[in-house]
Amino acid sequence: LDRFARAMAKRGVNLVRIHGPVYEGSGPDFGRVKPEVVARLHRLVAALKREGIYTALSIYFPLWVRLGPENTDFPGYQNQHPFALPYFNEAFQPYYERWWRAVLEPVNPHTGLALKDDPAVAMLEMINEDSTLFWTFNPDRGAQGNIPDPQRALLERRFAQWLLARYRGETLEEIRQRHWQGLATPQDDFAHGRVGFRPLWNIAHERRPRDRDTARFLTELMIDWHRRVRRFLKDELGCRALVYCSNWKTASPQYLDPLDKYANAVGDFFDRHGYYGGRHEGDRSSWDIVAGQRYDDRAAVKFLSPDGARPDFSNPLWDIGYNGRPSTITEINWPLPNRFRADMVPLGAAYGALQDTDAIFWFAASAPEWQEVPGKFAIQTPVVQGQFPAAALIYRRGLVRTGEVVADLDLLVEDLFALKGTPVPAAQNFDQLRGADVPPGATLTNVSVLDELAFLVGRVNVDFLEQGEPRSLVRDLSPFIDRAARRVRSATGELTWDWGRGLVTIDAPAAQGAVGFLGAGPIELADVRIEVPVEYGAVLLVALDGKPLAVSDRLLLQVATEEKPWQWRTDREEGLRTILDRGRAPLLVREVAGRVRLKRPDAAALSVSALDWLGYRTEREWTGAAEIELRADTLHYLIERGTR
Repeated sequence: LDRFARAMAKRGVNLVRIHGPVYEGSGPDFGRVKPEVVARLHRLVAALKREGIYTALSIYFPLWVRLGPENTDFPGYQNQHPFALPYFNEAFQPYYERWWRAVLEPVNPHTGLALKDDPAVAMLEMINEDSTLFWTFNPDRGAQGNIPDPQRALLERRFAQWLLARYRGETLEEIRQRHWQGLATPQDDFAHGRVGFRPLWNIAHERRPRDRDTARFLTELMIDWHRRVRRFLKDELGCRALVYCSNWKTASPQYLDPLDKYANAVGDFFDRHGYYGGRHEGDRSSWDIVAGQRYDDRAAVKFLSPDGARPDFSNPLWDIGYNGRPSTITEINWPLPNRFRADMVPLGAAYGALQDTDAIFWFAASAPEWQEVPGKFAIQTPVVQGQFPAAALIYRRGLVRTGEVVADLDLLVEDLFALKGTPVPAAQNFDQLRGADVPPGATLTNVSVLDELAFLVGRVNVDFLEQGEPRSLVRDLSPFIDRAARRVRSATGELTWDWGRGLVTIDAPAAQGAVGFLGAGPIELADVRIEVPVEYGAVLLVALDGKPLAVSDRLLLQVATEEKPWQWRTDREEGLRTILDRGRAPLLVREVAGRVRLKRPDAAALSVSALDWLGYRTEREWTGAAEIELRADTLHYLIERGTR
């Protein structure tokens, strides 16, 4: 654990999310706290704290739990994941609170502080990837769904009570006839006080009066539980950390996502998760890489759909700021297999800085060493964590400027409950927007669409209004977006995304570089010229002292290409192909070639030191940065005024 903490700090990490259960997840001992797991968590928090790293804690995820007949507090489950259970079943709450008490209340012997009092614990997650508005919430499917009848009875009775309170003085049958135009479901059992649910697909696509009431009820279920957990953590336990609710998607980006986000407004900030990749098919492909699977590569810089057949401008990096609160992404990755991963970390740093994203958590790390045979979500590799140093400087020191607000949108909460939708669906689904219909520079009272490239220009904000007249300002984006040339420039002038060429350039005073398909020719930036004839990779030059590159005394030059395990084999070189051999250690990195030229007048007098794969100086040192010939086996170079 100490080595892990040191390795993370060395590469520029200052916040780690500890994601895992501290309790038995199934069987007759379900819910029993595991003291040894809590002790290890306390050790890790202390180790990270010693290295100046904050922690975020995530301890509940429905996929970590399987309930069965032996779990008599939750009858009906047959070795099933309890999706949405915390939102409607009171019996779950004592378990949940007991887990948090076991983590937060005892004094950590390694720090002398309880975690609830430790400023190194930055944030707590209420529930990971769950929502009453996602496809896993399917009481409409009866016994074929995720919610068994005894649990569904609790939920349907609660819905009935909610309706009777909303329409006081009316019976359930009168509500159905007067307010729902007689619309029924097979699960309706008014005689026993139960009201069924329509499928989420119907709710989002038909949006009938019954659907609107259902969406409001399901949203309020989440709001009520989020408020209860917040009171428990902040008021009852007195925890100093920030809290956030969840981070999941819904069955409809346009109509249900904004309600889910509104429910998450109970927290101190908003969180989300997102992944970007190509096709990956076959047994275990959702979590593992094995021979026999089929896959294809996908480069984020190209803005193409997974099959390469059409434009697709969606990317999980696109960030929406809600209600003026901070925004984080606690899981993000370009999963393997995919040879085009060198753009991931630089794009996250640059566009995270532009959009004022408050924290980016690359998912997931598990050990201090490089992963020589990377798994599907591996980040502990030269192409990913090997790029953390320069990326951390760009992001944490603000070497790329935060952009101005280019879209400021108001959404009336009553309109959301009426299922009128949002012009800004979730980041993972932005390809559904129709940007050509946005009147440039207009002040609108009813925004219906937003250009999906706005996130590459500046910040996009959304405010939930509980009363008043919604008004939205959308800046004229035409000076920055050239669809004919397939190029978009940030309003700061520091970032350019050329999706036709598949190249992103960073041209800020203290950070410059290029990411993507580098081999088409020289790349001219303000203070550096990049000539790297490899097909694809990343080259970043950043000032270690924060000064402009033209006068900086210490600079870091960082390069990345591609990687794969030794003996990795497929049935063809490109396109949709079959894995024949998963490969084995060691991990191979494509050799670097080319040169980087610094333009400053004293470049010839600067000293250059090649660094090893752990960032230490090697014996290779020379004078002259006017033309740095890149070495095939070197990913980092230290450039300094004078010699050591």
